[in-house]
Amino acid sequence: MKKALNSVRNQGSSKKVLITGVAGFVGSHLTEYLLAKNIQVTGVIHPKHSISNIKNLINKITVFECNIQDKRSVAKIIDKNEFDYIFHLAAYSSPAQSYSQATATLENNIFGELNLLETLVKIKSKAKVLIVGSSDEYGNVSPKYLPVKESAPLAPISPYAVSKVAQDLLGLQFYLHHALNTVRVRPFNHIGPRQSTAFVIPAFVAQIVKAQKENRGEIRVGNLNTYRDFTDVRDIVRAYLLALEKGESGEVYNIGSGKAYKIGDVLDKLISMSGTKLKVIQDKKLIRESEVVKIYCDFKKFNRQTGWKPQIPIDQTLSDTMDYERRKLT
Repeated sequence: MKKALNSVRNQGSSKKVLITGVAGFVGSHLTEYLLAKNIQVTGVIHPKHSISNIKNLINKITVFECNIQDKRSVAKIIDKNEFDYIFHLAAYSSPAQSYSQATATLENNIFGELNLLETLVKIKSKAKVLIVGSSDEYGNVSPKYLPVKESAPLAPISPYAVSKVAQDLLGLQFYLHHALNTVRVRPFNHIGPRQSTAFVIPAFVAQIVKAQKENRGEIRVGNLNTYRDFTDVRDIVRAYLLALEKGESGEVYNIGSGKAYKIGDVLDKLISMSGTKLKVIQDKKLIRESEVVKIYCDFKKFNRQTGWKPQIPIDQTLSDTMDYERRKLT
């Protein structure tokens, strides 16, 4: 572990939190949200990862470089700081890429979390810890289980999904055996500015805005006949804080919009919003052999516990994502 990239004191904050994966898509939005609520943020970033998502926040938070697979480095950060909340976001996050990076995905996601949890147990931490699973844990859900409740069977179909089941159940095990204050969440697909183009919506948007700029009228896509539950990332990070403020230790909660959006319909909406005529070409290389056909969540349990529900309409999310991708090209 290297020393902190910076050190910030905020004597007025009521809570002190740690975010692993602070510079990622979700981590950066969570950081913005917490700072707006005057919460003191310490972040962990992999030494080889970019800080571009938090470059405007870097002087407002404390950031450590750390590979979470190095247990001694994790321990040095945790031992020297007391945190009220820990948001464990650091993970390989792409189901598609996990097929070609199975070992790296499993090692990083499972053993990285294990290092964190074992360190917290060792120091007898009282921090409340958010364990982030995924809707991918449920796999290709039978229609009889839709909308998906937390009690639905787990049936992961990708290495990424397997890693998320392991992370989820490790969080439960450390609660049951070590009385660690873990709260588990299974977020469904979340989208918005800064998301990697390895994911379907930003991949569409990046192609559309590039086609606009280059006056080239085509977009390459995979399977457009699947359905996903999309929520704005800014609603998701609001849910993450509520999960630790109001969620019960040891429990698991679905987080999502509760709506099933057909991928082809979302693409049509994006093309219409762009005002550009595009030829849609299906690329066999973008079609997975095994893929979830339709999934959307029942988030009533989380709503009852915290009062949370999505606030940002999908049209705004898509528009903001398109604006973000346009700025990248300027």
